[in-house]
Amino acid sequence: MKVLMLGWEYPPHISGGLGTACQGLTTALAGLGVDIEFVVPRLFGGEFAPHMHLIDPWSVEDGKGGKASRRGVRIRGIPSMLLPYLTTHQFDELIKLFRMARKKGKLGWDELKKYLTEHREQLSQLFPGAVLDMLVHGDWDRASFDHYGGDLFGEVARFTKGVVALAEKLDFDIVHAHDWMTYPAGVAVANFAGVPLVTHVHSLEWDRSGDNVNGHIAHLESTGLHAATTVIAVSRHTRAIAAKQYNVPAEKIEVVYNGVNWSDQQQSASRDFDKDTKVVLFLGRVTFQKGPDYFVEAAAKVIPHVPNVKFVLAGSGDMLPRLVSRVFELGLEANFEFPGFLKGKDVERMYQRADLYVMPSVSEPFGLSALEAMRNDVPTIISKQSGVGEIIRHTIKVDFWDVEELSNVIINALKYRELREDLVVAGRHDALRARWEPSAQRTLHIYLDAIKKAIPMSIPGEEQGAYV
Repeated sequence: MKVLMLGWEYPPHISGGLGTACQGLTTALAGLGVDIEFVVPRLFGGEFAPHMHLIDPWSVEDGKGGKASRRGVRIRGIPSMLLPYLTTHQFDELIKLFRMARKKGKLGWDELKKYLTEHREQLSQLFPGAVLDMLVHGDWDRASFDHYGGDLFGEVARFTKGVVALAEKLDFDIVHAHDWMTYPAGVAVANFAGVPLVTHVHSLEWDRSGDNVNGHIAHLESTGLHAATTVIAVSRHTRAIAAKQYNVPAEKIEVVYNGVNWSDQQQSASRDFDKDTKVVLFLGRVTFQKGPDYFVEAAAKVIPHVPNVKFVLAGSGDMLPRLVSRVFELGLEANFEFPGFLKGKDVERMYQRADLYVMPSVSEPFGLSALEAMRNDVPTIISKQSGVGEIIRHTIKVDFWDVEELSNVIINALKYRELREDLVVAGRHDALRARWEPSAQRTLHIYLDAIKKAIPMSIPGEEQGAYV
């Protein structure tokens, strides 16, 4: 089985759950013998080092002690300015920065990086922290923006052309496209190659924006979902939204849950449940979808009852300046930390500090961070509007809008050590069951079924036809 997979982020350059999910799924699929060409937008010429050309390669035994074949995940980059989680306004502002660097007599490339570094705090109110990290530390590939599309949707169209040009040189049985930025490319490639299309929904515009949806994005999402042979949703919650908002037949949508990676050496964390200062953690994009404002308002009700508590709001996003102001307005600054966007080892260290993890999302298609917290033995509270709640039983669930109830369960979890200990033990069991291998097996079955649907019925006396 050969798969052309399209995404818009992949480790090591990630800014959210999508890149982590794509790596987990592709690695597990490769373990089932699936060859994957994973195509992503590439802003930086040096972001794919030689060791990244082939991810998780291995040899398959042929039963005679020899090596039958080498399989794995090959990462390919299309020069593009598409960066994760940018809004149309943020993309326009990004273009202004690059224009400033390109204009003769103005900032050069090195000077622009210096400008970004010196003005990081100000720029963090506009751009996600992950994007700023990429801009400051990346080795820019000028081909990415020498002919940029002019605006976000023009850039999506330019990326689509690049994917089609690449796909003409590749051999594959199916196209698998992740989220709206890659749907146009997925539709175009599947049409010209005559192969089935699987579109994967990690998040919908209705999740990200509520009732204030961007009509153009919604149109691209709808087109991609209806063009697909099969749609994969990360939860029943997401499947219901896609069926309702885009009128996609529910029987066309298959649910494949995300998983979490475990190392063989991973042991239970050693926790000091009796330390004086307790830490309550929010970790994610500081945007409407993730509900960070409810985290702050709940904190205001918790602190009078548990004064020795530190609320850590980790992440970046358009709501951050307003929430920082709200914390100072409430006089809670002594009980809050805003460490900004975290990645890699800093994320693991933050989980190790935390006594409680809170994910109060307004509409969360899945919520991979909840599983990651459980893997790190952190007691977890999630909103009832989170898809991950469909597969984990040992967590506390509240409605995102019920600040009173959220504050009550935080207080109880902080005051009663036995409750936190029970949540740790049971939560780790839940997370251990949520592995990528079953998700990959389910996805492979979806591939095979989609290919079967695309093959026309044979006519007696004739050979079976090609894909339609």
